Amino acid sequence: MISFVVSDQAIDSFKNEWDLEEGQYVRIYAKYVGGGSDAFTIGINASATPVDPALVQSIGGFHFFVEKTDAWILEDELLQIDCNEHGIFSSKISY
Repeated sequence: MISFVVSDQAIDSFKNEWDLEEGQYVRIYAKYVGGGSDAFTIGINASATPVDPALVQSIGGFHFFVEKTDAWILEDELLQIDCNEHGIFSSKISY
């Protein structure tokens, strides 16, 4: 099961700092960052269009999606997208 939540602070950051417009798609994907046990992290792309989505979820006026090819990184985990003084960040919580 793929599941994620986006905080109000993150939505505000997408609007005010990323200059996104309502209705825009935001891709969540598996991003390769190097070898080792944690070779992948979560990436966020605000200029993508869904091709073969496993999930599209509308939150705060934006359409967040995960492609089927990236769904494995979120299997059986809840992804939380949030924002602090350093910017947008994500964390995963296992079920």
